[in-house]
Amino acid sequence: MTLSLIRRIRNSISLQMLLSSLGVFFILVLSTAYILFSSMRLQTVSDRSFERERFITSIRKGLEDYQGPLLNYLSTRSSNALSQILIDTQALRWQLPTYMPINADQTDLKERELYSLIRSYLDLADQAMEEKRGRNISAYTRIYDEMAGLLEYINSEIGKISLERSRNQMDAYGIFIADAWSVQLWNFLFIIFVSIFATLMLLNAIGRITSPLVRLSAMAVEISAGNFDSNDIETSSVQEMDQLVQAFNRMKRDIHQYIEEIRRQENIKQEFMQERMRNMKMEGLVRHMEIYALQAQMNPHFLFNTLNTGMQLAIVEGADRTGEYMEYLAKLFRHIIRNKDIIVPLRHEIEGLNYYFYLLKVRFPKNLDLILDCDDALPDRYQVPVSILQPLVENCVIHAFKDSPAYPGESPSRQSRIRVSAALEEDRLVLRVQDNGSGMASETRENLLHPQSIDKSSLSRVMGLENVIQRLYFFYPDDPLVVDIESGKNGEGTAIIIRIDTGRKPCIEF
Repeated sequence: MTLSLIRRIRNSISLQMLLSSLGVFFILVLSTAYILFSSMRLQTVSDRSFERERFITSIRKGLEDYQGPLLNYLSTRSSNALSQILIDTQALRWQLPTYMPINADQTDLKERELYSLIRSYLDLADQAMEEKRGRNISAYTRIYDEMAGLLEYINSEIGKISLERSRNQMDAYGIFIADAWSVQLWNFLFIIFVSIFATLMLLNAIGRITSPLVRLSAMAVEISAGNFDSNDIETSSVQEMDQLVQAFNRMKRDIHQYIEEIRRQENIKQEFMQERMRNMKMEGLVRHMEIYALQAQMNPHFLFNTLNTGMQLAIVEGADRTGEYMEYLAKLFRHIIRNKDIIVPLRHEIEGLNYYFYLLKVRFPKNLDLILDCDDALPDRYQVPVSILQPLVENCVIHAFKDSPAYPGESPSRQSRIRVSAALEEDRLVLRVQDNGSGMASETRENLLHPQSIDKSSLSRVMGLENVIQRLYFFYPDDPLVVDIESGKNGEGTAIIIRIDTGRKPCIEF
């Protein structure tokens, strides 16, 4: 039998109850046996006190009964009397103890002497019957008289021994009563001890059974209140209770996990619904943008055809510069309406920006410095959302220099500068549009950099800084660093910085 099996059997509540019952039963049997033994011992002491008295009394009665047949035989020589004498003589001799230890008790010594006198009395009876058979009348008469005296003396000694033994019995009775009280007191104390011990055993067994139930009840109250974070109930040494506690702990953890799973599924469901609503809004936005694109294509086509007509007219009239200006303007319009993709190569943005730079240089030939700095390896390698650079440059022209004496169209005293650069920093494509204009207020900056919901986005304003920022948040919703605005010291100059994570695809899947 393995140790685990022994431990399991030992911790079994049925076995513990059985052992407790057997223990109580054993103690009760032991206490009953002790009480019975004590009573028997008292009874033995009492019987021993009266046994010798009854024995001596029976000897006296035997001697008295012996006198009748003896006197009848000596008087009549009856054979029946002789037979009865022989029987009584043999019976008396058998009753007398053959050995009696010698001790210092005077009563025992007298009793020992008494037995010798009785044997002498029987021997005289045998001599008297012999003399009777020999018809020696004087001899058996003398012997009979001697026997009578000896019998009287024996009876006298028996009386003395009985009296002295009665006195001893009275003394022994006092001792017996004291011993009986002592025994009864010990019996009473023993029963109290056994009762207390049995009660403690039962209380211990009941406590070991009810303690886990109390903890289970308290835990059930906490669980009913929704508290699943409390510690598990510790197991006891009762196997059945341990199984119940372990099942309860497992049930608590399973319910907690089930509730957490329901909450997680509910959150996923809510996120799914939100994503679905977002997709529906995005689909609406796409349709809106498509409608807007269709509407927006009408004017560029019309303007593009009109500009081509104007360009041809300028060439016919010899206005080459006007014709070149209108040619670049037509290229810009054609560039805008030609590509319908949402995400385009960086080269597409650079190409459109070059057209727009030419127009700005014609418009502001003296005091507007336009710089385009882009590594040749970048335009064909990376892609960006369409129309994000030209609106930023236009925003600089419209807002950065309007309150400044260095406005390109009004004052030649200061050189206005717009610098557009593209570089790769670690894993991000960094596009920077920077001017040296009047700068931007911090409040305006915070308002512009605040992401707006689709419903609040500027659907009707497809151009401009705000539109570019919201579109970048739209395409990269999980990247708050995709766009930033830096204003120079003393409120001079503004830099719009676009940082596109090259390892992340834009969010265009609906």
